Amino acid sequence: MAICGNPIERPRFSCMLGGVLATISALPKTIPIIHGAQGCGGSLSQGLMLGGAFGTGYAGNSAIPSTNITESDVIFGGEDRLREEIQGVFEVMKGDLFVVTTACMTDIIGDDAKAVVDSLTPLPKPVVFLETGGFKGNSYYGYGRLIEELFLQYIPKAEKKDPKAVNIFGLVPGYDPFFRGDLDELKRLLNALGLTVNTFITNDQTQENLLRAGEASLNIMLSRVYGVDAAKTIKESHGIDYFVTDIPIGAAATEVFIRDVAAKLGVAQQQTDDLLKAEIRNYYMYIDRVTDIIADTDFQNYVVVVANATQALPYTKYLDNEIGWLPAYVFITDGLDEDQQALLRAAFDEIAFETKPELVFETDTFKIQQYIEQKNPQFLADEYYPTISPAFVLGSTIERRLAEVLNGVFLSVSYPIINRVVISKGYAGFRGGLNLFEDLIGALLAGR
Repeated sequence: MAICGNPIERPRFSCMLGGVLATISALPKTIPIIHGAQGCGGSLSQGLMLGGAFGTGYAGNSAIPSTNITESDVIFGGEDRLREEIQGVFEVMKGDLFVVTTACMTDIIGDDAKAVVDSLTPLPKPVVFLETGGFKGNSYYGYGRLIEELFLQYIPKAEKKDPKAVNIFGLVPGYDPFFRGDLDELKRLLNALGLTVNTFITNDQTQENLLRAGEASLNIMLSRVYGVDAAKTIKESHGIDYFVTDIPIGAAATEVFIRDVAAKLGVAQQQTDDLLKAEIRNYYMYIDRVTDIIADTDFQNYVVVVANATQALPYTKYLDNEIGWLPAYVFITDGLDEDQQALLRAAFDEIAFETKPELVFETDTFKIQQYIEQKNPQFLADEYYPTISPAFVLGSTIERRLAEVLNGVFLSVSYPIINRVVISKGYAGFRGGLNLFEDLIGALLAGR
């Protein structure tokens, strides 16, 4: 289980329930039912606005059904209130799947919410139950647990696998702000390989994608930490193998990603080569159009990356391997346990950096800036020390201040993002690599 770290000082994630609600809000025709105190659902849904103004969807914010338990329910138990709420929801809410969740208070007092759900069966629509007390983990952990329970309670096992079908997991709606654009691009590329792709949380997905997920031959996990436990459970319960990788950003990483997936699913070599040849040619034709501005500016920058465990390494790899920038520090801001940190350190050590940055695990915003100031000699009283200059900071909106301290340029790419709107943009794949390249150049030129 992931630990929460320090969630008070300018938090970069929410509690477990927040991740579950974010994912439910992105799933097609899926409605949460919260067994908890008034305010949990609305507050956590509003937190999604910090993911590039990612809205709450059909059944989010004040529209989330909730038991809104009071002091008397805490003292005498709230199970009757939950039973009443579930029955009422089916009278007024239209959905294909309902998910009963719990909050800290109801988990602490020991309400048996699962027994309440079981006592009401059969119900008009499928109901999944999940204990989501916020103290059990952060929003990313909640995402993984929801995926796991969907397979255990809702998604049927398939007697026959589709050898060309895959599921993609690992990106948490809102908390990975570019999740939809990233998934759309990877789906486009895999479709071009002749694969059927279930993303579950993009606009083209339906409940049918969820129900057919058990037919897939491979689960692609775009995070080395989040959802991997679910992938292991799904392999045991549904017999679906899984492939853990990073989000591919840019031409080099995406070519490796495509070849890896193609090899695992037996896609013909010629088909893979033809796709990659066309995509790479198109990619560099776009890059060629900006070579003049690159040559005319001080384009190469020292970089500080501040992001979560899913995003930090792919961004840093792209900046070093793809465009030749100089990463100085990589801060991973999640509350991770020692095993998770060791796993990410091993992945970090495998990256062939031209200039290897320093990897730091830190959730406290103040300590990130303090760490750089204490480690880097440019902040000492000697004008002859080398400096991180020109500097570029990729992080959340919180890192705007850090960029000012470094006298550098800033681009918000990680949660929380409140200075830009994210609608369909992504940074994954070939098109995503171009998007990121464009945004980096745009940020450098913005002060002109």
